[in-house]
Amino acid sequence: MGLSASQARLLSLTARMHDIEYSAQNIMNKKVELATQEDTAYQRYCDALDSKKIQVAFANGTTTSYVDANFANVCTFDETGNRRCQYALTDAESGKMIVDSTVHENYEEYQNDKYSFAWAMLGFSDSGESSDFSWSDNYGNNVGSINAGDGDEAADGHYIMLMTDVEKIVFDRHKDDSTYPKLKASYDEYQEALQGDDLSSQKEAMKNFREALYSYPALRAEIYDLMRVEKTDDKEADLTNKNYKSGFPESFDESLTREFDYYLHLFEGIQEAGGCVSVTDFSNKYDNDNDWFNTVINSGRAVLNIYKDKGNEKGWVETSVATTTNENYLQSNKSNIELKKIEAKYEHELEVIKRKDSEYDKDLTKLETERSALKTEEQTLKTVIKENIQRNFKIFS
Repeated sequence: MGLSASQARLLSLTARMHDIEYSAQNIMNKKVELATQEDTAYQRYCDALDSKKIQVAFANGTTTSYVDANFANVCTFDETGNRRCQYALTDAESGKMIVDSTVHENYEEYQNDKYSFAWAMLGFSDSGESSDFSWSDNYGNNVGSINAGDGDEAADGHYIMLMTDVEKIVFDRHKDDSTYPKLKASYDEYQEALQGDDLSSQKEAMKNFREALYSYPALRAEIYDLMRVEKTDDKEADLTNKNYKSGFPESFDESLTREFDYYLHLFEGIQEAGGCVSVTDFSNKYDNDNDWFNTVINSGRAVLNIYKDKGNEKGWVETSVATTTNENYLQSNKSNIELKKIEAKYEHELEVIKRKDSEYDKDLTKLETERSALKTEEQTLKTVIKENIQRNFKIFS
């Protein structure tokens, strides 16, 4: 091969090796991109595993199962009786309890009387001529005499020292009955409070008296029986004939007792929270599903609360899904099907990345093989050129 031909071939080899190096660099950049994609896929996989659903426990006999939590199955009355605990949401900004529209309406109507609120939630009415609470008016009856002075103060005192007609009838039946000792004791304490002018003490005494009245299941049942009576202008005839309203169970059974207590506890929580707000007013994007429930809690917009009624811990306390499940019977989880879908998606993404990476490795191997061959040829040409130059200079010398 002549010197000029050797030089031409060497230039060609150099150009080709530069092309190979450029192609190899592009492939290496793509491999780096694949590594980034793998990291991103792994992060998505971790995020999907972390974004678990809030679930709530329901007990069916000896079996406890968890279902996806939403406002309806967590924050409203559970007719099945299987939910393990009573819960409520509060607005993190205002502190008010978040309730459904019916609870909100009845609380606005009966915010000074938790027992009337509970009866109203069970479907009884205390408005107009069809009141289930009273034969006379919407204000009920006084317990004992009023000793609060004149004017507006007397009116305020009159309002806070009341119970409904049906409650007073039951009280009159049993006020001297030794079967109900708390009833007589709390009544005497109330009468003692009436002798003074401290309206707050009178109000507290009245509260204690009604709590004593409702603490006896038999008296609750009697009050319920009278609530169901169709009321006319003839009170005595109504009590004798007892024509009952339709649509209500015949007795204050276990289910009704549980529902009544549920609304008493809810009322107490609303008062502790300083009031309530309708769930649709709290969130204009309200949707009764698990996604909405997760979002308002995980974003910090709403706080989850639980009612405790064991030992010294009685009342509403803040809770979270992170709390031990045997404390609040909540958990954050995904179904096995969803977990398998997440895992399958991640494995598919990894497989695609590995396949591309393998193809890039093959391309790099081909380029390296060609580069090695070209390098060998380049070294050979350089040797030939060197020998030609030496030979030619020797002739001229």
